[in-house]
Amino acid sequence: MPNKLTYLTFVLVLTLIMSVVVACDRELNEPSGGEVSVATTTYPLTYLTEKIGGNRVVVNQVVKPGIEAHDFEPAPSDIRAITNSTLFIYNHPAFESWALNAATAARNDGAERIVVVQTINLESADEDHDEDHDEDHDEDHGHDDDAHVWLNPLKALEQSERILSALIEVDPESSRDYTRNAAALSVELRALDDLISRELANCNLGSVVVSHLAFGHIAERYGFEQIGLAGLSPEFESGPSQIAQVIDRIDALGIKHILREPIVSDRLAESVAAETGATLLTLHPLEVRTSAEASEGLDYIDIMKSNAATLHTALGCN
Repeated sequence: MPNKLTYLTFVLVLTLIMSVVVACDRELNEPSGGEVSVATTTYPLTYLTEKIGGNRVVVNQVVKPGIEAHDFEPAPSDIRAITNSTLFIYNHPAFESWALNAATAARNDGAERIVVVQTINLESADEDHDEDHDEDHDEDHGHDDDAHVWLNPLKALEQSERILSALIEVDPESSRDYTRNAAALSVELRALDDLISRELANCNLGSVVVSHLAFGHIAERYGFEQIGLAGLSPEFESGPSQIAQVIDRIDALGIKHILREPIVSDRLAESVAAETGATLLTLHPLEVRTSAEASEGLDYIDIMKSNAATLHTALGCN
């Protein structure tokens, strides 16, 4: 009898120890309430993660609404937010040059178990692409190093697939929920693609003038050309001779609109519009939302529909 009691006691103690170990493991990877904590860099990633994760995720977007994403550098509080997350999701080093260093800092700060997810593959990415494009960028010379893939809904769908895989990796028990949510998101993104395709069919113009060359992926998808007042980073503006060339093209092509952005300075766009008599319209690169858009609850779909309407007008579509 004592031996039997000793064995039962051993089993009970071992079971208790295993339960404590599992609980501690979950606490290391998930915040209170059993939700998966995710740090994202930019708004499109936030949107995709929230749509797939549903009530299983809590998302902390590092680059806040109204902040220009291209020249963002994380503060210590941002590193802490990443450190406290189960997942850190970013686009690509060509866009967030700071992301991998931030992830390393988070891991050195005790977040060894954090899963870091890059959602974009670029064929020819160059982390110094901003400097490489500060000259001779009035036309769209290709977008292999353009990370703004989310402006093409089908490429946003590819990003969502990587996010789905990451969420299942860290929270396999919720895989059915994540998979179901991702399927619904796929339907939504494909419907958006169809809507934009209809909006941009039968257009009189084939080119638009944009504040900076962020729109290569949407241009490729829907069959138009972007002419940039600045390169892939908006702070690298064209020189006077290049702006003169853009103005000549505006006149030659009969372009009637200049597409500015809601967050970056539109001084150059206003100047060219005044010079050419063109009308200013807003085309959103969707790196982050404005503070007003976030407060009003405007989401990725809403803003992309607005982009479609802007392009419909600028391209003279029927």
